[in-house]
Amino acid sequence: MQTFEWRSLQKTDPDHLRAAREQLHQAIQNVAAVGRKFSPKSRYDEYAVLTWVPGLSRLAGQWVSGSVTFRSSLSLESFTIYLVDQKVNVLGSYPVEGQTQLQMMIWLEEQIGKLGLNAANLTMNLPYELPEYPTQSGEPFHMQYPAAALELAKYYHNSYVSLREIKVRMGVENNIQVWPHHFDQALEVVLKNSGDPETDTHILLGMSPGDHLFGSPYFYVSTWPFTDTSQCGRLSNNAIWVSEEWTGAVLFSKHLFDGDQKAILDLFYEEASAQLIELLTK
Repeated sequence: MQTFEWRSLQKTDPDHLRAAREQLHQAIQNVAAVGRKFSPKSRYDEYAVLTWVPGLSRLAGQWVSGSVTFRSSLSLESFTIYLVDQKVNVLGSYPVEGQTQLQMMIWLEEQIGKLGLNAANLTMNLPYELPEYPTQSGEPFHMQYPAAALELAKYYHNSYVSLREIKVRMGVENNIQVWPHHFDQALEVVLKNSGDPETDTHILLGMSPGDHLFGSPYFYVSTWPFTDTSQCGRLSNNAIWVSEEWTGAVLFSKHLFDGDQKAILDLFYEEASAQLIELLTK
């Protein structure tokens, strides 16, 4: 299979997807912690962001320089944490199944210590809150629905493929990133640069594997600052405008099964972003 080829999505039990998402969301905090530990402190937590590695189906953290340059990653397909060098040679791997957060952290500390860095007190003290989950209080990880995890990997891969094409076409400098807080993958398109990310005007084109708003995977285009989406025209393929916790557009994953999956997603990103950009720049 080609690295940037669309991977056909299969209809999957929403409860299975949710259960797999919750396990993966907790597990990636260990990967994000490595980049956060060995980078300057920042109120935006940008050093903890992850990147989809399409050829390996892994979510990878930031590069860290020790005796070799390395980074940690989580395979969504094998539910395994990896440490690799810049040539993608495996320096260490650790299956997550049956392990606790503490055991994973101890393993990371030991492995990173072998790479010439002091990883003592690698911490899970996050700069944000996650939904309560049994692994936070010492229960071991258990991927009850591995097929659903494989399906979620397709969502990250496919959205990465579409966003990568948009990034090239629009000449966007920002990278496609996965934020460990909400576990969503997005590309930021800055429309007006104020010099401060909090006051920039931008849109985010992204994918969420599901959250407290919508339980199943969905695709979105959101705005900052908020805008009046009631001025927007109708979107294709049952996509909707939203205006409560954030403003923008949403395409639920279930609507991809109505036709050519990639074409439906690409049209959504194109239609929603065009209307929102017009609103934000007029």
